[in-house]
This record gives sequence, structure tokens and C-alpha cells, in this order.
Amino acid sequence: MTDVLALAQRLWPQIRDHGTVDDPSALDTLLATLGQPGAPGFEGGELHTFAAFLPSEDASDFALPTGERPLDDADGRLIGHMLITRTLLGAGLHVDRRVQQAVGATFAQTWCVRGGYAASPLALATSLWLIALDPLRKSDRPIPIDWSPALYQDPERWDVDYRLFSHYDIRERALDWVVYASVDPARHEGVSMWSIVEPLLRLEDDRAYTALAGFSEASDVAAESTGAAAMLERGRIEGLLRGFVAQQRARRSRG
Repeated sequence: MTDVLALAQRLWPQIRDHGTVDDPSALDTLLATLGQPGAPGFEGGELHTFAAFLPSEDASDFALPTGERPLDDADGRLIGHMLITRTLLGAGLHVDRRVQQAVGATFAQTWCVRGGYAASPLALATSLWLIALDPLRKSDRPIPIDWSPALYQDPERWDVDYRLFSHYDIRERALDWVVYASVDPARHEGVSMWSIVEPLLRLEDDRAYTALAGFSEASDVAAESTGAAAMLERGRIEGLLRGFVAQQRARRSRG
């Protein structure tokens, strides 16, 4: 794992649980990787993504805290960018135009492509955090996506005649996938269900709750050959889901 990705991962638990970071200057280190060689889409003119890896590095050689690994180099670069973006967004930099455009670039490469779910299940699951942390996720305000790079002019991958997506649009597309994925573990192959569950717990949506109910009755098929640290992380999230389910049952019994 690179130093910059390790930094994003190290800062994340504090940000996830408290929404703050002890040393804001650490966020400047992450911001400095914006639009640098090695970032996803850089060679196609995309300058709004973060470079978690240099061009010469193997971006598939790292694991998420829940134990999953990227499918390949391109997948790793996209997920690394999202992990940096997630850290900055969760720390309160949603007001920073650079972070807003980084979120837009993420959605352009995940939820805005033709043909449904072109990104890997792990990339889609990771991007759920950007939606969960988006204070405008229920708004019809347009997502700031720069469609001008050559990367986005491929009509087989993107609809070049449809470029306007709101925060609400992205949220709805993501929830479509979540419900789809919750029905059959094969639809999120290689991804622990707990990586999907945790951001879902923050979405406050009936469809998210439906998916969470399904996951609460399911088994994590991605649990084989996973180290102790990853299993502890999954156990932490399982505890959050148990608490959520108990809370929902208590509300129904009162109502």
C-alpha cells in the first residue's frame, strides 16, 4: 500500500466515527494528489481524480479493511481515488470545489456509464460511501461533472447526449444496485456484504432498509480465507446492523 493510501486509511476510522481529523494538514497531503499521473482517467484527460498510486505502481496490491482486493490495476486506481475522496468528504471538505469535482468524477466512472453496472462490485460498494456522506444526496441539484475530457467521449461507454445528473439521480441508481445486489450474493461477487451494509446504514431510505433487512438474514459468502483483522472489521459492522435491526423492531412495536 502506498503512503498516501495508507494515510487515507489511517485517518478514516476517526473521520467515520467522529467526522473530524486531529491534524487537518494531513488532508492537504491527500489533496495534493489531485490530477496527478496515476489517477484514474488521467491519460484520458480527467484531472479531477486523486492518484493513490504512481503510474509505475501495481494498484491492485492492497486490501480494504474488510479484506477485499481490487480486481486489477484499473479497479485499484479507481477504488484508491474513492478512498481518498471518502476521507476528504467525511472530514468536512464537501464545501471544497476540488472534492465536489472528485465526487463527480467518481460518479461519472461508476453510476453514469451505459449498460448498467460497468464498474466492479467492489468499486460500486465503495462509492456508496460518497453518497452516504453527501449532504445533498436528496437534492435535484446537478452533480458537478466535467464531461469535456476525451475519456468521456466514448459513445459505447457514456451517453454523449445525456450529461445532466443530480445528486438524487445518483442516489437512486445506487439504491437500484443495492436492492439488486442484496437478492443474490453472486451479484456482489468478491465483496463482503458488510462493505455494502455500513454506508447503507446512513442512507435513511426505505429501499436501503429493505436491503438491510435482507442482509441481516444472509450469510457473508466472501468470508473464506480472510485474515483476523478483516473479520474483526466485519464483526464491527455486523454489530452496527444488529443494533439497527433492534432499533427498527422497537419502533414498530411502539407504533
